Amino acid sequence: MKLLNDKYLVKCYLGPKLAAYRGSNKISTSKHAFSIQGDADPYSLTSLPLEYSTLESGDYRIPAYEVKNSANQYLPIMKYKNHKIIDGIPDNMTDLPQLKAVKEDAQTLLIRLADEQNNLICELQYVLFDKLPVIAKSVKYINQGEQPLTIENAASLQLDLTDDEYEMITLQGTHAHEANVFKQKLIQGKNVIASNHGTSGPQAVPFLALTRPGTTQHQGSIISTTLLWSGNFASGVEVDHYHRLRTVIGINPEHFSWELAPGEQYLTPQAILAYTDGGLNGMSNVYHRLFNTHLIPYQRQHLISYNTWETTYFAINEQKAVRQLDAAQKLGVELFVIDDGWFINRNGEDGQLGDWRPDPSKFPHGLTNLSDKAHHCGMKFGLWIEPEMVTANSKVYQNHPDWILQYHDQTPLESRNQLILDLSQSRVQEHIIKLVSNLILDNKLDYLKWDYNRHFSQPGSAVLPAAQQKEVPTRYVLGLYRILKELRIRFPKLIIENCSAGGGRLDPGMLFYTDQTWISDLTDPIYRAEIMQGLSLLYPASIFVSHVTKSPNEQDGRVTSLKTRLLASFLGVTGIECDVQSSTADEQKMIRQYFALYKKNRAIFQNGVLYRLGKLNDSTHSVAWLLTDEQKNNGFILLISGLVSAVKTNRYLPLKYLNNTMLYAVNETEEYLGDELNYAGVTLPISQSDFTSELITINKVN
Repeated sequence: MKLLNDKYLVKCYLGPKLAAYRGSNKISTSKHAFSIQGDADPYSLTSLPLEYSTLESGDYRIPAYEVKNSANQYLPIMKYKNHKIIDGIPDNMTDLPQLKAVKEDAQTLLIRLADEQNNLICELQYVLFDKLPVIAKSVKYINQGEQPLTIENAASLQLDLTDDEYEMITLQGTHAHEANVFKQKLIQGKNVIASNHGTSGPQAVPFLALTRPGTTQHQGSIISTTLLWSGNFASGVEVDHYHRLRTVIGINPEHFSWELAPGEQYLTPQAILAYTDGGLNGMSNVYHRLFNTHLIPYQRQHLISYNTWETTYFAINEQKAVRQLDAAQKLGVELFVIDDGWFINRNGEDGQLGDWRPDPSKFPHGLTNLSDKAHHCGMKFGLWIEPEMVTANSKVYQNHPDWILQYHDQTPLESRNQLILDLSQSRVQEHIIKLVSNLILDNKLDYLKWDYNRHFSQPGSAVLPAAQQKEVPTRYVLGLYRILKELRIRFPKLIIENCSAGGGRLDPGMLFYTDQTWISDLTDPIYRAEIMQGLSLLYPASIFVSHVTKSPNEQDGRVTSLKTRLLASFLGVTGIECDVQSSTADEQKMIRQYFALYKKNRAIFQNGVLYRLGKLNDSTHSVAWLLTDEQKNNGFILLISGLVSAVKTNRYLPLKYLNNTMLYAVNETEEYLGDELNYAGVTLPISQSDFTSELITINKVN
């Protein structure tokens, strides 16, 4: 960055680390026709690579911010005031998720921009990490005046680039079809990936990557960005008429406003900007290390779970649970989870939500009987819960009808028979904290599956004035963060699994408060492998939860072997969700053997270095992953094959990422040097039928 004319902060360079930057790529100072302030400045703002800009001073590209004063006028672009550098990361994001680091691992650059006439300060906060090619950026707005200001748009990051020779990669989808990888060439105009559903997805993931043509999984430089936020977001890219590119990412301005009273501050969520080499795998490895080291709160050993859902659905009861618990324990399961249906008046989707008391007709001895039994068997115990939701027949709604999201004098709109509690209200936050805390203590819970199963409608609050109603979606997410933060403080050993009908609220913000994520309600191993392929562009396998379910699959009817269902669940955190009690002796033996293999190599399956070896998009629905330890001494090739071809030919898979000079044993038999495996590859088994799978071991020869 540099300062132009002692006023404007501009970006000079983004790329590989330089020994020193001396300004060889001069910024153009030519003026364009019809430029604003052409006489005052020797350049046009609309063509400068600005660091943080707005519309009102002659820059007509996507704005990073828009602020109004009490006269209902938009403020002009702010000018540089001062800056400083501090060691470590300032602990000023107490209400927001943020990256963590010790002083030795990071530095923070604080740059203050000012609008002296309206007494507004914008503090741009840049966190730089010594060992990772990333910058975390957030913006603090400070009203130093005597009149209120209204923020209508406040992106966390703006990035201006000097050419448009990029392709854009995004992750988009829907329920049970999350994280589809889309690649498109950029053309002039605007392209916005956004959510206005109240949460971050699954329609769009707060992430985009800008790649040069020809970038693959293995080669190419990439600029990418993501956002630590779990609500409405927008990530926009614009190519202007001079073939320059701007991207911004932040809270979606469509449903955003914030009243900034005199003396108050507002802080945006952190955005992450990364510049990486080594193709998409290189980019992913940076994010995986960043999230595992600096974001996810606890580096736990994730447990193999049994979940009752696809075995019993809402018809769960104590007798069935005891039988499944006994059967699961014999397979090596470490965590027993009762899903939906355990609480009063819950026998279908139209059943009651909100009161969260065990149903005595289903569990005459309560849930502590099951919890004690699980603990006696050496297992942990947990429950499914959806604490942000109520139904109209619940006592909490009947006693507090003003506690839900709603518009004044309008009938509340239901979805899945549900209403959403207004988490922007502090009293609602306190209610949920108390309710969940008591549930954990009363039932000796080790685990919660925290679900969220509908989108926003009528996002209004009974307690905010009319002028602040557009603050509700933002205040809702801040309320959720406060609840999760308090529960983390009270119960540091509690395992929290993030869920929103699968991956509907999977974002870096939720990674800060939860241990793992149920990534999709689609449990078919073939399509779930594709979902993991897409999600792994950004997220580490350590958060992926997948379960072995029955065949034919409940969602799409696909028939797959038990082996394929087991192996497809190995990337990340495995578990089981089918009637193991009625499984055959051979099936139970196979499950025990594979779970034992998983436990022995859990560190690699959950926290190993992941490389995608297959194509970015593959019409056969096949994936190939290489998982290794950090030293590349030991690892696995995990193959999930889709549709078989009538043409039976050998396929060779170069591994690309092993140590060239190290000697490896493949499947504990044949030995090869790493360079041969990297370049010549291994011969893959020829599939004789659809939907097969293989696990190939790679071990250093001592």
